[in-house]
Amino acid sequence: MDPAVKKGSILHGWFEPNPGQRLHGQLRISGSSTRLRLHDEVAIDAPDRLVHMRGVTADGINVTCVDCLRTSYGHTMRAHHLDLFPHYLLTGDEHLEVEAEHVRRITFTGADMASIFYDFDAFGTVIRPEPLMDRILEGVRKYRPVAVGEWPQVSYFTGKFNIVEVPTALGLIRVSHAPSFGSGGPSGVSITNQIRVGIEPDVPITFHEALRRLAVLRRFLSLAAGRPQRPIDVTITTVSGYDSAEIRPLQLLWSYPPKRLKGLLHRPSPGDLPLDPIRYPDEFRDVLQRWLVKDEAMKTARSRFTTCLEKSSYSVDRLVAAANMFDLLPSDEVPVARGLPADVATFRDDALASLAALPDTDDRQSAMTALEILGKPSLPKKVRHRWEMAAQGLESIFPELEFVLVRAIRCRNHFVHGPSRNFKFERAEPFVPFLTDALEFVFAFSDLVASGWTTHRWATTPYGDGHLFTRFRWGYKDTLAAFKASMAGVAAEP
Repeated sequence: MDPAVKKGSILHGWFEPNPGQRLHGQLRISGSSTRLRLHDEVAIDAPDRLVHMRGVTADGINVTCVDCLRTSYGHTMRAHHLDLFPHYLLTGDEHLEVEAEHVRRITFTGADMASIFYDFDAFGTVIRPEPLMDRILEGVRKYRPVAVGEWPQVSYFTGKFNIVEVPTALGLIRVSHAPSFGSGGPSGVSITNQIRVGIEPDVPITFHEALRRLAVLRRFLSLAAGRPQRPIDVTITTVSGYDSAEIRPLQLLWSYPPKRLKGLLHRPSPGDLPLDPIRYPDEFRDVLQRWLVKDEAMKTARSRFTTCLEKSSYSVDRLVAAANMFDLLPSDEVPVARGLPADVATFRDDALASLAALPDTDDRQSAMTALEILGKPSLPKKVRHRWEMAAQGLESIFPELEFVLVRAIRCRNHFVHGPSRNFKFERAEPFVPFLTDALEFVFAFSDLVASGWTTHRWATTPYGDGHLFTRFRWGYKDTLAAFKASMAGVAAEP
């Protein structure tokens, strides 16, 4: 982001609420949102609907305020003021035509990119570099003598910027190093790096379409990391800036950005992640391509999964949401509906016709809904199908997981439909986090398997707790034993 435009900034300049109308304004950028106040000596005319607005700060920075909401209007004896809430702020060398197809590239980084794309050998330190020092200092010694001490140190960047490139339904996804360094001096020398992810569409797109594609990729990276990702330092390259070295990418600041888990909570560990773009790039490319192709049909269920990940604690709502993800799957991701026997189908149709003739009441609607879903896969069948699809070779790691999943659904039904005589909720209540984890694990695990991920390497290598898959694996058998004992109404063995 431009050094002059950051959190806590107060920028002054002129803005255009309407074409040809220039007003003085003050832009306040706080920790999570942005506020714009316009001033004028006469009444200010601004629509209540969402508007886009251009401006230029006193420092000459071009500002595009996107999706502005009118929040308040007032006046004093000397001036009128209008307060606006911009959802997005774009700053840089040019303004953006928000509704036009002018976006050529969008790039970002994030707190966990170095773990997801663990290119360990791109940077390093030479051990015992003494034989190299004369060669390294050859150029400098043409101008002045430089002595080599007893313990020289040499750090390096290999110069390989590209990490992985994947042509996808979103466009070309390119992951690359963005190192920065100085020439060094008495204070020392260092090389720092950002791993940046970019989406380059096949053709220019609108700003809001760019945000949609960013949201899709964010869902995938959240699954890959095992915790929600927040894109930061987002830049947008326009059509005019794509081939120009003089026009820098626009910096994006948005109000109320996507959530992420702060600090070390569930921090990913490279060795625990299911995908390894560095050592197994072909698998990563294949899974990413296939996952993105299905996202339009899967986005509702996947969005619910990401929302579950954003919760740092367990609750009834999270358990219900974790179960309902499976009901939101498209028809080709769940068992095929069974055809009803002819006599049962006839009974259903006759019953529906009779109910349709009755007055419209809640009881009539409930009965019709129950009849309409006859033959369609139930929620327990959908969950079981997803696990059976992904479970090959994992039965010894997750024994009796179907037993857990069935009780997780019954626990969900307890909160959605009310208590049942066949389910002792009080025995399952202490295990609500375990049941929630089981549903989230199966949903995410099967999603990757359905996209071409093979589980053999993951199942046969050492692991820690650096991903939601391995966290569920840790202690699974012990928790299963305690859960089964509780559901049977007996004390678990020590």
